[in-house]
Amino acid sequence: MSVSKQLMRIHIRNLLRILNPKERKIIRLRFGIEDGKQKSLSEIGAVFGLSKERVRQLETRALYKLKQCLNSQALNAYADMLL
Repeated sequence: MSVSKQLMRIHIRNLLRILNPKERKIIRLRFGIEDGKQKSLSEIGAVFGLSKERVRQLETRALYKLKQCLNSQALNAYADMLL
């Protein structure tokens, strides 16, 4: 693995700390950060006992928080990757 990929992973892990535990878990599952396998909204909903629409809302809120944090840290290159 390249140094740049390792640094990006470290940055992403640190960024995820701004989210509450449920949001963090949803993002990790949705983007395959847990096991390399991206989960659908329905699959994540089953884990939490939520509708896929509620999972989508939580995902949207979490991505917004991450983007705001990135913008405030002047890391706009990563922010573009979130949306």
